[in-house]
Amino acid sequence: MEKELISIHWLDAKGIQQNRDVMCVDVSSGGLRFSLEQSIPIDAQIEVHFKPRQPLTTKRLATVIRSEQQDHGWFDIGLIFSKK
Repeated sequence: MEKELISIHWLDAKGIQQNRDVMCVDVSSGGLRFSLEQSIPIDAQIEVHFKPRQPLTTKRLATVIRSEQQDHGWFDIGLIFSKK
């Protein structure tokens, strides 16, 4: 699943839903990592859709555990999958 396009959805600080397509950098059974030009707050709840443009998309819920700005200005975002 690494280096594949995924869709993410979350509510920002104002309660407005944000939707983005991002490149999944790393994924495991416990979580995933991607890069984004903006930060997402720690503990934010994220809805992740794998293979978003296909009929058999997989949806997982996850929580942000890391949001670190890199030297190039983008943020390295780490998520842990929810147990639900």
